[in-house]
Amino acid sequence: MSTRREGLLPPLLPVTADDHGAWVIVVSTILLIITALATTVTFISRIRILRKLSWSDSVVFLSLFFFIPQTVCINIASFHGIGKHRHALSDPSFEVYSKTVFASQLLAVVVLSCSKTAVVLLVLSLQPFEKITFACKSILGMIAAWTLASLVALGTQCNHPRPWISSPDRCVNQYALYISLGAIHMILDLSIIALPMTLLHQVQIIQWKRHQISALFATRILVMALTIAGLRSLHPIFKSKHPDRPWHMVMPAIWLQLILSSSILCTCIPTLKRVLADLQTGMMAGAVSEFFEQSVSGHTNTGSHSGSKSDSGIGRGSASSTPHSRPRRDSTGVERVDSQAILRDHAIVQTIDYEVRYDGKPTRVSSHYESDSSIHMDSDTR
Repeated sequence: MSTRREGLLPPLLPVTADDHGAWVIVVSTILLIITALATTVTFISRIRILRKLSWSDSVVFLSLFFFIPQTVCINIASFHGIGKHRHALSDPSFEVYSKTVFASQLLAVVVLSCSKTAVVLLVLSLQPFEKITFACKSILGMIAAWTLASLVALGTQCNHPRPWISSPDRCVNQYALYISLGAIHMILDLSIIALPMTLLHQVQIIQWKRHQISALFATRILVMALTIAGLRSLHPIFKSKHPDRPWHMVMPAIWLQLILSSSILCTCIPTLKRVLADLQTGMMAGAVSEFFEQSVSGHTNTGSHSGSKSDSGIGRGSASSTPHSRPRRDSTGVERVDSQAILRDHAIVQTIDYEVRYDGKPTRVSSHYESDSSIHMDSDTR
């Protein structure tokens, strides 16, 4: 047992009492994989259904394009500083940590902007009423203004020429800046959720389907909830008595990755719902054709399936001209007899006589039908 323990390799990303950066790397990498898979499935399904890509699909893919380098920046910052104490970092490591965190913030704004724009473009692609179209264009303008203002504010939050070095004496009130940008971000998300709901209440659609589609777009509330949690996690960084920014950066970094990933996923959900519905076809829905069953059991269309249909049609057409069924040979050389013709030849014709009196004039009606029963019924109702 001791030799086995000595042969074990150390973990790839160890978590120690003085280094918690591995948590950020693991969470961010898993979220990137999930987001990439969902976006790829959405991208392929839209091509399969529409045979082309809309502006909304292209913008969603663009958000993933910026999310990849943003995750790389966070992982590099975790290797060089996130989750470690400031006194344990060398000046070169702290420089790399500061630059990558600064770059990840700018890329995060672009990712959120693209995901918001994709939802609005999706609503516009439905060709809504004039008021909804005007609202969509207005929200697109506000998203563009928020993106530009956020990039300028984050880019100039600290004095140049090194704006990535954060310290109270050379930066603005960063805590108030982040809360302001996050609040506007949530207001925009709330407006985006209201757009499709307003549109659905103006069109004629089944009530349960209206609620279902509204719920798909309303999943974006999750992004707002994660944003609130992320803003609350900033308090130890800016309001603690002994601020140690790299050490307290673990939870804000994780919440940021959750916000970005959920924002892209919530944009893909309306299309992914169609993909999940398409999976309920064929064998997954339990629909097995008769031809498939007979083929698996060894009876092909030359024996029973197609032949029985054609033979029954021939039997019905020739039953009136031939009193007895004639044996036939199929492709395998086995004699076959038309079972329907046999039933007709051996059937007993039954007659039911009854009178119907209407306006004092009796009418006698006789009906004949075929049966395989041996009982003859004759009733006279007067």
